Amino acid sequence: MFADIRLLERFPLLDLDDVAQMQAQLARYLCPHQLRVLDNTPARLQVSGMELAGAWLLALHYHAPVEVSLQGDGAHYLFRATLQGRCEVSHGRERTAVGAGGLSVSSPFASSRVVTGGACRNVVLSVPSTTLELHLQRLLGRSLSQPLVFDVPLGAGHPGVQALGLALDYLCRLSALELNLGPLRQGLSDHLVQLLLTQLPHNYSNALRQAGATPLPSHVRRARDHIEAHLDQPLGVSSLCALSGVSVRTLQNGFRQFLGQTPVAYIRDRRLLAVHQALQRGEGSVTDVLLRFGIHSPGHFTQHYRQRFGCLPCATLKR
Repeated sequence: MFADIRLLERFPLLDLDDVAQMQAQLARYLCPHQLRVLDNTPARLQVSGMELAGAWLLALHYHAPVEVSLQGDGAHYLFRATLQGRCEVSHGRERTAVGAGGLSVSSPFASSRVVTGGACRNVVLSVPSTTLELHLQRLLGRSLSQPLVFDVPLGAGHPGVQALGLALDYLCRLSALELNLGPLRQGLSDHLVQLLLTQLPHNYSNALRQAGATPLPSHVRRARDHIEAHLDQPLGVSSLCALSGVSVRTLQNGFRQFLGQTPVAYIRDRRLLAVHQALQRGEGSVTDVLLRFGIHSPGHFTQHYRQRFGCLPCATLKR
């Protein structure tokens, strides 16, 4: 497990000894953060890794004790496996030591702090939050009512950690063959995301198990699939009822029972996430993106957007 991560050294990205440069350059691959060296040991940041359809797999070594403070930019989950030594991970007042083989996760919606020793080596898998959320919504068959939160840290013996280690080892061995992985990158990325969501514990794990055991009724599935395919068009409850062949009351009850929210709330949440993803990709101005998804009254939508992602749409576009 994690035995072949060393093969990432064939793909060097950074080799820096200036702290300011370390902080600025590493943020390009992970997220904005504050870096502080904890003693007089000369720091040297060595980073190697690869990109997979928007996700990054990085091997990190600072060669000195450091403190990394992350404020949570809303854009990435950071899955951190300790390869050598120990690191201390803090979320609020909770503080946990993670030894070799252990896994911790920094959430995009909460601040965290990581303290590592000079001998500590980590591998970090950075995954866009929208990638995980969209995949989770497809697995659940509904929108998310709250942010995705992983139940970590986990020790080296946890089956999910072992499965992730084996998957990353395979990925590193495959990359070391120097093949053209272009056609495979999206599939490999999807496999990692599926593994993270189904093998690591989080606040939607029980809902995932229930979703797999309880198929959606046909009228709910037809309405949901129509919404997913027509987010850029007007979507009314009456038209969804006509499409599904049921009454308004039956459709409302079906959505509440199986998707956890009303059809109107489901449409709003799906549009929120679609707009967020389009802005992250820089697909035009805020006005252009809102109009593309049929949003002609931005004031009310912007309030929901800020509640959902912690910032205004224009801030997402600038990031």
